Amino acid sequence: PGPGLPRFTACVSSQVGCPVGCRFCASGLTGLDHNLSAGRIVEQVWRLGRLEGVRRITNVVFMGMGEPLANLGAVVPAIRTLTSLWATGISARKITVSTVGLPKAIVKLAEQLDLPVTLALSLHAPTDELRRQLIPWAEYTTIADLLAACRTWFERTGREITLEYTLLRGVNDRPEHARALTDLARTLRSNVNLIRYNEVAGLPFQRPRDEDVREFQRLLR
Repeated sequence: PGPGLPRFTACVSSQVGCPVGCRFCASGLTGLDHNLSAGRIVEQVWRLGRLEGVRRITNVVFMGMGEPLANLGAVVPAIRTLTSLWATGISARKITVSTVGLPKAIVKLAEQLDLPVTLALSLHAPTDELRRQLIPWAEYTTIADLLAACRTWFERTGREITLEYTLLRGVNDRPEHARALTDLARTLRSNVNLIRYNEVAGLPFQRPRDEDVREFQRLLR
């Protein structure tokens, strides 16, 4: 959007439910129901754009339900449609694909998608041991392999990686975690998106305290 024009971001899902089952997340509590088609993904953006008060959807983030890289067959054509002038004409640079981290799929997406979208890696922990406690699929890979795939993404697309990090009170928000995350972030062209946890009824995780968030951010900076 130009100066003074509002930005409207559509947060879209790629699946109904989620197969990943991150321990702190509400989306995967009931598992995966089914994949969404490219048309149903695009329809989400179209419907949101028709809401009262919305001039035009300017940004899209694949951060709703589901793991986008587990449904590449629909996500890639959906992105191509969203960026087409005959459709919504959204700039590829305004589209973010968020993934829990599938190294081979990250490389495959970089090969398939000749569009400068942003890749966001849901890291959430700076060590493999802690990450595997929070993300079941982390059992099948390592942070080192994920970051290597992200470096390949940058080499092929020229697009900086966003490292998403949800802060959970007393779990991954300690000073030692901030220092370890800093070491990881230094290994590639990236920025870090710190997210304060929104508590989910029935799950044992808590929102971090203000002072802990500020200290974590200070150390990371």
